[in-house]
Amino acid sequence: MLRWGQTVFSQLEQLSLHGSCSLCERTTPDIFCQDCSRHLKKYQYPHWDMDTSLDPPLLAWGRYEGLLKQALAQLKYNQKTKIAQSLGQWLGLAWLNTHPSTRGTILVPIPLHVDRWKQRGYNQSLLIAQSFSHVTGLPLAKQGLVRVRATSAQFNLSRPERFCNLEQAFKLAPDFSKQSRKQSILLVDDIYTTGATATSALQTFQEAGLDVIAIAVVARADNF
Repeated sequence: MLRWGQTVFSQLEQLSLHGSCSLCERTTPDIFCQDCSRHLKKYQYPHWDMDTSLDPPLLAWGRYEGLLKQALAQLKYNQKTKIAQSLGQWLGLAWLNTHPSTRGTILVPIPLHVDRWKQRGYNQSLLIAQSFSHVTGLPLAKQGLVRVRATSAQFNLSRPERFCNLEQAFKLAPDFSKQSRKQSILLVDDIYTTGATATSALQTFQEAGLDVIAIAVVARADNF
């Protein structure tokens, strides 16, 4: 009886040592179970989507659809912050495959306004950028850019309203322009839809005479 009890306890202990999938809650030692990881990668662009028609170019890891869209929502709104680790790694690997040598480049995540940060407790773009930095070895300016206006949520706005909503929404952090004058900037965000957020951030850097070489995002929406 004791042996049976010990066996059950051992099994329960082993289960407790494992986490659960951030999407389906199955027991797994990883952030995603094998099924969810395989499903997520169905939304990955075959050769990554480096859109050079945009200026600066846009690198997107995958399509903003299905389970990838769900994963980003869980990260953004449901405190599933571990998701950023995997997504940031995948995005970082995509960057290394398209840009094997990018010395002199610094990562800058798209920031949240301080009120939104306090409400949510974290900035999902920063978490993605931290994982991206770990994979690529590129330095990270956690607060290189500051959001100075508490803008309305973008998801219920039209394309023109999104651009208007984000006008002059950002400024550079104190001394950032001096520190980064000789470095190229890679903007990092979770999602690219209309490009309104990236455009506003880009204008802020351009006005300071800083060079943004690309924008890297986990997912791109194709219906805007």
